[in-house]
Amino acid sequence: MLLQTAPLLNLYNHLPIEVYFKQSSDTFVVVEEPLYEFSGNGEHLILYIRKKNLSTWEVLKLISNETGIKFEEFGYAGLKDKNALTYQYISINKKFEKDILKFSHKDIKILNSTYHKNKLKIGHLKGNKFIITLKKVMPNHLTIIKSVLTQIEKYGIANYFGQQRFGNEANNYERGYKILKGEIKERNKKLRRFFINSYQSYLFNKWLSKRIEVSKIINEFSEKELIN
Repeated sequence: MLLQTAPLLNLYNHLPIEVYFKQSSDTFVVVEEPLYEFSGNGEHLILYIRKKNLSTWEVLKLISNETGIKFEEFGYAGLKDKNALTYQYISINKKFEKDILKFSHKDIKILNSTYHKNKLKIGHLKGNKFIITLKKVMPNHLTIIKSVLTQIEKYGIANYFGQQRFGNEANNYERGYKILKGEIKERNKKLRRFFINSYQSYLFNKWLSKRIEVSKIINEFSEKELIN
């Protein structure tokens, strides 16, 4: 049975903004910010890579296939979009350094490397910076965009999990739900963790949307009305 997904609420109320945006490596750039500074020493090699039009998993599989290093040996802090130009960190035991630094691919570049004491794991990132190129923006819509950006700078943004967490058919969370219910099994540990994380993300999105709904109801009342 499919889980029900209600439309997610937006935090800000504004008129629709008409722009032209087609996600690609020319219009969408993602730069990962690490959670901590790397020590420069330790048994793990930290690689800072730039990838183009490839998912994080596709990059690791390409490196794995060419070098013979098992997929499970790699560590990463987060998954990055496929249709984009993205920068992120991956880790591998330094015993594989000679093999991995020989790797070459036209859409993957190792920008620099260092060392650290532990392997990168999901969540070991401070956040991501985005550069998004919008086209055909009308002057009145530019005014709305600037207004919304001012609100975001002051109050933040409802940061929903997106498509990369749920897959092309947006149903990875259903598999995670079935794994937790014991209805299906997933022997690959990384895939199992990924599908379960997808279900957790689905629950988070539902919770965040409900929180926005409640906040909007509360904001309709004055402080005096709320106290009384």
